[in-house]
Amino acid sequence: MKKWLTLLSTFALFGCTTQTVEPAESGEEEGVRTESQATIESSEPQEPEEKRISFIGVGDNLIHENVIWAAETPDGSYDFSNMYENIAADVENADLAFLNQETIFAGPDYPYSGYPSFNTPEQLGTNMVDLGFDLINGATNHTLDFGVAGATYALDFWKQYEDVRYTGVFESEEASLEIPTIERDGVTFSFLAYTYGTNGIEPDTNWRVNYFDEEKIRTDVAKAKEVSDVVIVSAHWGDENTYVVNEYQEYYGQLFADLEVDVVIGTHPHVIQPVEWLTGANGNETLVVWSLGNLLAHALDDINTLGGMVSFDFVVTEEGTDIENIVFRPTVSHFSYHYNDNGRLKRKFKIYYLDQYTDELAVEHGLNALDGISVTKESYQEQVESVIAPEFLLQ
Repeated sequence: MKKWLTLLSTFALFGCTTQTVEPAESGEEEGVRTESQATIESSEPQEPEEKRISFIGVGDNLIHENVIWAAETPDGSYDFSNMYENIAADVENADLAFLNQETIFAGPDYPYSGYPSFNTPEQLGTNMVDLGFDLINGATNHTLDFGVAGATYALDFWKQYEDVRYTGVFESEEASLEIPTIERDGVTFSFLAYTYGTNGIEPDTNWRVNYFDEEKIRTDVAKAKEVSDVVIVSAHWGDENTYVVNEYQEYYGQLFADLEVDVVIGTHPHVIQPVEWLTGANGNETLVVWSLGNLLAHALDDINTLGGMVSFDFVVTEEGTDIENIVFRPTVSHFSYHYNDNGRLKRKFKIYYLDQYTDELAVEHGLNALDGISVTKESYQEQVESVIAPEFLLQ
């Protein structure tokens, strides 16, 4: 596939010369290799040793106010973990797990809130780390919802987890120049993140947040290639609520391919968009997931409750890196209504894989009570099949 060097055949190695092995001398132990046999065997081409690192990625963790209320516990704290329990095993079992944390942890000095300025309880972050997410995108259009103070609080929160890489927003210019890396089985991965904007809120410096900027991207990727074996990019881009990739995405997607980035994981449109290979200027191929949609959200349209988990294996040898076993597995952000012990109407949120979703659950989806929407498993499946190429779907 894309980065493999073709092994020379035995014929090419030995030409037309015939290798003759003399019979063993009388008295030699049966099964003991002669010197000539050992020489021939050691000359045969060896398969390159490979390291296989599994990866999963999910989309927008978009924590609206009703999601916060649903996670509230009797003692006033928050626990979101049961909302994610259906995907927990896959996250835990992956060697690398990516999450787009769409909303910021601005801290308790500000009210916990949803749209339009999101402040998510940091207990969610603890739940995500406990699940096994270790690559967290912090460069979103909501990074500066509570200014530099909110962004700094989030940085301080994530910093306590040494095995987690949270990037795209920075506490210092020095930090913004560093390339975040993480190692698995002796293979080093770089993790870069960029956003198209921050909802018109300007940062205090030109290094606080990673925005799409061609010169910076070229510099970052070049540095990443010097310190790592594999380069992963988180791209927060695109138009909301459309399956169509826009020209901005296409331009930067091709740039990443030309720079020989290995994988680009796209977020922000809040709906799924295609998965495809882009060919770079040097003939390499870059895997681009244009958008994974919403992982969890209190969305008001069924297209926004459909997301996806992408999984694949990085196969690394001395010859280069290949990507195998690519699967896009659709997910549903489900919610239903119930009354708590105080008689208050609340929503229950839970993520389901679409292949495990049922018609009975679809009938209970809270969107069925809104604007004539009818949620069905079949309609979700039709959306998926209209966007994602069959080669990337579970068969």
